[in-house]
Amino acid sequence: MPTPPVATSAKKRRACDACNRRKIQCDGEPPDTQCNWCYHHGEKCTWNRVPRPRGRARQGQDRSRSATRSESRPGPDSRPDSTDPPWNADTESPDNPTQRLVSAEPQVADKQYQPLSASPLSLQTPPITNFPDQLLSPSVSEAGPCFGKLHFAGYNLGDINSYHGIPTFSEDGKAFIRSRTGESAVFENVLPDAHEQDPRRLRETLLSSLKAMQHPDQHLALPDRRIVEEHVRFFCSSFFKLEFPIVDCVLFRDTVDAAYEPLRGPDSPEAIRAKACVFSFLSVMSLFEPDRQPTSPPVDGDVFATKTHALLPLALQDLNLTVLQTLLMLAIHRLFSGQVPSASLLHSLACRIMFMLGGHTLADPWLMNNVADRATREKRHLRRLFWLCFMIDKEICLRTGQPPAIDDEQCVLTLPEGYLDVQYVDRSLYTNESLVNDSAIPVMPGDLRLGIIKSKACKLLYSAEGLRKSDAELLRDIRELDEDLEQWRLSIPPQHRPVLSMPRDGARTESIKCPDGIRSIVIHFEYHYLIATVHRATSRCGPESSEMEGIRTSHLLTVEASRSTLLYLRFAIHVLLEEAFWIIVFYPMTAATCLFFSILLDPLNAHAQRDLDLLDLVPELIKHIRMRSLTQSEMYHLQIVDDFLAELIRLGRCAIEYAVTRARQEQWSEQQNRMVS
Repeated sequence: MPTPPVATSAKKRRACDACNRRKIQCDGEPPDTQCNWCYHHGEKCTWNRVPRPRGRARQGQDRSRSATRSESRPGPDSRPDSTDPPWNADTESPDNPTQRLVSAEPQVADKQYQPLSASPLSLQTPPITNFPDQLLSPSVSEAGPCFGKLHFAGYNLGDINSYHGIPTFSEDGKAFIRSRTGESAVFENVLPDAHEQDPRRLRETLLSSLKAMQHPDQHLALPDRRIVEEHVRFFCSSFFKLEFPIVDCVLFRDTVDAAYEPLRGPDSPEAIRAKACVFSFLSVMSLFEPDRQPTSPPVDGDVFATKTHALLPLALQDLNLTVLQTLLMLAIHRLFSGQVPSASLLHSLACRIMFMLGGHTLADPWLMNNVADRATREKRHLRRLFWLCFMIDKEICLRTGQPPAIDDEQCVLTLPEGYLDVQYVDRSLYTNESLVNDSAIPVMPGDLRLGIIKSKACKLLYSAEGLRKSDAELLRDIRELDEDLEQWRLSIPPQHRPVLSMPRDGARTESIKCPDGIRSIVIHFEYHYLIATVHRATSRCGPESSEMEGIRTSHLLTVEASRSTLLYLRFAIHVLLEEAFWIIVFYPMTAATCLFFSILLDPLNAHAQRDLDLLDLVPELIKHIRMRSLTQSEMYHLQIVDDFLAELIRLGRCAIEYAVTRARQEQWSEQQNRMVS
């Protein structure tokens, strides 16, 4: 072992190769004294690299390298630029990420330094010129992953945050708000540490899953079988089975048997998949407790969802129908719990398994008469799961701005035989259990035809190709989608048909049929949201295009649809159920943001004050939907919603007052000028 390093003179030393690579202080002295770092790491000090020239000699060498590099670049526009900074492996430019990546390559200590080849690919990145500005923003915003862009009347105002759906305004968006209100928005106080705190619930779930994997006997034990059997009986005899056909009653009873009476032991792959499926089923059933029979015992859905997460790594070893419905049910639980990012990931995985099983290309299995045959039953259930995947995919896509997981062109989208005949049948007719048998046509959580229109809107208006379209092409596609929506609306029976615009007058509202359930309410919300989403695409057109007739009309339709959403919420609030809270709250939040910017755009408009009064009602309306006890994470989320709405209302009021004050000042200035003249 060499002797430890001793103190040397204070003159400037040359660092050894190891210390030079690590950019640390070296106290060694060539060729005999070993430095402190190499001594403690048992390495030999070496000084094999070629010293770099300093001062004027270094500058001359750099200029020579720059000229050589410029002469080697191909193309007529490759001219040496004396103003460019010198480049080599020892220096880096903070403005050139490609250069930083190249210069960060490790150097070998026992080889002499050689300049890296200055190829055009390593020196410069070709500029992107074929995409509009909104496509050039980074994929991750300051507040976390971006789930879409927020445009209004030609202004790019910011991003839609992936965790809570609330806008994260850009600097231009904040400047626009400040110019219209005379106030600085305090949305940063509304969303403290949003990137860190919002995924709290998901992190807690994963940590609980890890603990459960360490103690499987204690944490992953199945509940009493009677609890599961009671929920299965309720599901198989209720209308919920047709709205959310998450399991087939016959096949799922086999799954329950495999979980509680495994043929190959409790640790076999079949038993683990069955157990995960049972846990996932109970997590979904917990969301709809108001609909359950009094004899059905309540269950904690979050606990069972956590247990499902813990078993997923083992359950995914084999991909079959059981695993598909497990993932899909877990995604539904996350979606209805307000955890959209987690739901999106789980749903994408479920879609991949559904593709592998061939559910997207199945012919209509309801034409098959032999329901007793297990293969036929599995095909029928797989097709039901495909439509569930399809509907959830379009909902997540439209809400988040992310590309869909399901490409319509790769799927058979033929509606089930007899689907339109049962789509809007009175729910009370299904109280007879004989009508909810295995051959019953599924109703699904929404209208499948509307899901197809959603998919078309995403592709035509909000895909990468849609964002490159000209104003004329955009207006053409908007007209086409508008016609599709109107044809769909007119096909709905009058008692369920969404109105074009909700009246403000209470007397006129009484003429509208009261919704008979959450299904009718969601369809109304979806219709108005789709109208607003389709016509809001014109907001990407620049402010100079705002006077075009088509764009101005689309802007007015966007605002009116948002206004109708809030008016309908006030009209139907008494029918809303607590399990739909995280699905419903998205619609008033989006509508409130649109109305807010409408007020800012024209605060002296006759509608501005009435729209502000409508905004003022939204927090109270949202509170009326909250009936069950909430988790800590949900309470945190709701506090964000309340604070965000309060800030919108405050700024909207400031915008009207600011505009009135400026109008009076301008009027007074004009009077003074006339008096002087």
